[in-house]
Amino acid sequence: MASHRLKRSMKVALAASAIAMMAGTVAIPAGAQPSDPVEEYQELGAEAANAEEDLADAEMALDTNEAELAKAKSSVAQARQLEDQARRDQERLRGEVDHLTGAAYRGARFNQLTTALSSKSADDFLDQATLLESLAADNRQVLNDFNDAAERAKGAREQAQESELRAQQATDAAAKLVSDVQGRKTDLDGRIEQVRQALNDLNDSDRERLQGPVDTGSYLGPPGAANAALQAALSKRGSDYEWGSKGPTTFDCSGLTQWAYKQAGISIPPSSRTQWTAGKPVSKDQLQPGDLVFYDDGSGDPSQIHHVGMYVGGGKMVDAPTEGQLVDVRSIKGDGHYIGARRIVG
Repeated sequence: MASHRLKRSMKVALAASAIAMMAGTVAIPAGAQPSDPVEEYQELGAEAANAEEDLADAEMALDTNEAELAKAKSSVAQARQLEDQARRDQERLRGEVDHLTGAAYRGARFNQLTTALSSKSADDFLDQATLLESLAADNRQVLNDFNDAAERAKGAREQAQESELRAQQATDAAAKLVSDVQGRKTDLDGRIEQVRQALNDLNDSDRERLQGPVDTGSYLGPPGAANAALQAALSKRGSDYEWGSKGPTTFDCSGLTQWAYKQAGISIPPSSRTQWTAGKPVSKDQLQPGDLVFYDDGSGDPSQIHHVGMYVGGGKMVDAPTEGQLVDVRSIKGDGHYIGARRIVG
């Protein structure tokens, strides 16, 4: 559900991941001013990518909370049934308790003295005394059962109310987060449109440098699923970037890596931040083809990850960088934005 909502909400947004890596394919003129359209595009694009990742996180959190709410409602229904049953038991036992109370008040219960006076023999006395003790025990059990039923009813009611309240609070919080992030995204869209217009004004030479020639080299990974995923990703070189797209003809950055591993029979999460939680960490000097490489805003904070690519070897990766560029092989350098890597298999 989150992926569908996310894709719809992203259609109007400008893709801008892999911001740092664009430096390897975009030639920035010497002495360029900060207002240079490409630099402005990179800055705003990085903010947009972070905002989109925030939105994806929020929508996934909302889905999780909706599932928890559904589970909580089921628990509430069960708790209400237990409460109803306990109340029925309580009402049934109330009649017995009232009867016992009335009988005791009227003196219907015999004590040991009346038993002795009415007994014809010692054996008869013992038999009647035993019966009275049994009746007293039964009476105590009725009272205990009545109290237990009352406690069960109270506990079930409180549990149902608490579960429903917690689930609703969590869902409300997630919905508010989605609303907040969408507001940020709306603010960014206007600025991104200005940058898009500036990019449209670039001359043909700048456009060619932006897109660059597609790498057609061969790259091999270790035998198995990692290499299968790598070859799947490489087979999409030259494909267009589309924000929120998961393939098979257009991709965003995490869409490409997710699709590639799916072709190898392995499921990984949908966004670059959630893919950061997949597999196991691997140091930069131990990278192998098929590993996923991640980029943030330069802070080193995983919550600021906004781009992912797949390592191909030789200090390069295959990725879907941003709108205006194609799926291709590029350097993993990242200019300070590289945060780490994850090995999905092996």
